[in-house]
Amino acid sequence: MNRFEIMLEKIEDRIIRHLWWFMSLLLTAVVVGCGSGGGNPILGKPTIGTIGTAAIFSAASAVVVAGAPAVITGASVPVVISGSSVVVAGTLGVVTPGAVCAVAALTIPTVTLVDPSDGNQFVTTGTNGVAGGGKIISATFSLPMNSTTINAASFTLTPLAGAALIPASIAYVESTKVANLTTSAALLANKSYTANISTDVATATGVTTSCAYTWNFKTAAAAAVGLAPVNLGAAASFAIASAAGLTNTPTAPLSHINGDVVLDPTANCNAVAVDAAGGFGLCNGMAPTLTGKVISPLYNTGITSASIMADMKAAYNSLLPANLPGATVLGCGTIGSNGGAGVLIGCAGNATLPPGVYISATASTIGVTGTLTLDGQGDSNARFVFQAPSTLTTAAGAIGAPGSQIVLINGAKASNVWWQVGSSATIGTYAIFNGNILADTSITLGTSSTSCGRLLAGAITASGAFTFDTNVVSVPGNASAPASCQ
Repeated sequence: MNRFEIMLEKIEDRIIRHLWWFMSLLLTAVVVGCGSGGGNPILGKPTIGTIGTAAIFSAASAVVVAGAPAVITGASVPVVISGSSVVVAGTLGVVTPGAVCAVAALTIPTVTLVDPSDGNQFVTTGTNGVAGGGKIISATFSLPMNSTTINAASFTLTPLAGAALIPASIAYVESTKVANLTTSAALLANKSYTANISTDVATATGVTTSCAYTWNFKTAAAAAVGLAPVNLGAAASFAIASAAGLTNTPTAPLSHINGDVVLDPTANCNAVAVDAAGGFGLCNGMAPTLTGKVISPLYNTGITSASIMADMKAAYNSLLPANLPGATVLGCGTIGSNGGAGVLIGCAGNATLPPGVYISATASTIGVTGTLTLDGQGDSNARFVFQAPSTLTTAAGAIGAPGSQIVLINGAKASNVWWQVGSSATIGTYAIFNGNILADTSITLGTSSTSCGRLLAGAITASGAFTFDTNVVSVPGNASAPASCQ
């Protein structure tokens, strides 16, 4: 070997040693994984490739480096090293829906919400209106997904100690980013099930989830049919809707909205046109405050106000008696602890209601006085629908003494309570309201009343307006809503 060859060998050896040292330095303090994912350590040496200035190493769902070569756990995923940052571009590991995967980015899809919810022990065995008594299992994604990647292989439901069920269908709804797995028959009563969404699902741009999402639930002791989720489509994030504009009083403090607002076709606040930047504009000096945006014919974020109102109308129509028949007739025209006398359903002596569909005793108006209690009976997915073919009114009260309030117990949530109103709704002063109102025409809030629930006016009639008076209205689960508003 001549002097030149010896020199080249030394240079090559130095480069290799420095490369391993550099790799170890970058990865030393890094643990990459998803949730509780991991496995037994397996010694392995990364293979090296290049994309631009970044090196790609065949790594895994968990990587712990105490030196070189790396100690690699699990199956192979790409780890991109660029400069001083380490980013996992691959997958593996399991988390429950809503939990934060250790590999997170705005471009990586997550599962934010599921139905039935994880840990629910009182799930109904079937869903109303599904062929064969089947059950709908749903998952909401954070980003628009490629529907072809959501299929019987990537979205599964498995009974305890059994094989994965063969679904009747799996469908993805683009407007809500919701995937629905529908079983071909009712689930077994008193049986545990595991739902799973694998890392094969991908966004419309091809980015897969970084973690698999798994959740468990158990059906109730007796077979029962529950209501399907109400599909609000593009209207889901909206706390307020109005077809004929919005009016807000100057009473301090000004009304506040935790969520978005849609105004269409009339985009006015206190008879003044809203701005074209997603706000209320001047509103004659009395604009409500809000955490979201005002969507109108003058401003949108890619989804038009007209399409939002169309989805609201579709949701309203789905709750009509003609489309959701078989409601239990309320025993009194005015329900609640101070309602009509007697022990008939909803009356003063029987003002605690289980999940179900209810309709006005007179097939017209529902009034609420005193306390109306909705009992979820342990089911966090329990749904309540109230059909008022004419009006909805709740009694007025005073500071510290509401004349009417909706109380939720044993897992009942405002997000699962729906009031279909055939004309207009009026919520009395200082009332405490829970649930979502979809009104054909107008909604009026009395002074200092509050609502944990969307108040959507003008679902059918273009003259449907909205009136505020020192109120707080929240979309259940909104990041800015009170913690108890779910």
